[in-house]
Amino acid sequence: MWQKHCNIGRANSLDRATYKEILIMYKKENYNKGKNGEEKALEFLMKKGFGLIEMNYENKIGEIDLIMIDNDWLVFVEVKLKVGDKFGTPEEMINKKKLSQIKRVAESYLVLEKKKIKRFEKFRIDAVCMVTDEGKEILRINHYENVYV
Repeated sequence: MWQKHCNIGRANSLDRATYKEILIMYKKENYNKGKNGEEKALEFLMKKGFGLIEMNYENKIGEIDLIMIDNDWLVFVEVKLKVGDKFGTPEEMINKKKLSQIKRVAESYLVLEKKKIKRFEKFRIDAVCMVTDEGKEILRINHYENVYV
């Protein structure tokens, strides 16, 4: 499958090594892009009056980008950033399967971190979707509340 993306055809070992290097660089770039998006989303939500509980919460089930407070709500936030929307929007990246996984992680967080969050009676899942240009300048940012109904 990777040959199709590299336009190599039958790859020799040097081509595969080159492909692995490209893949590692791509993953690093993608990781950094994601972290940058999470920082921008955090800044955006804090300007709206949200408070931060945790960033990049992870357990065996999965990961949640941001866990925030919005008044008396505990808010689990999924962040999606795309450079340009030529190949689709960040909103299109949040499908039912992804939302279901976030819900499972959120529910396990509620059980595992009971003491930390006992004052919250309500929780919801929000999404922050943003598009940047190649220079990382935000072209648009949207906050969607309660995306899992």
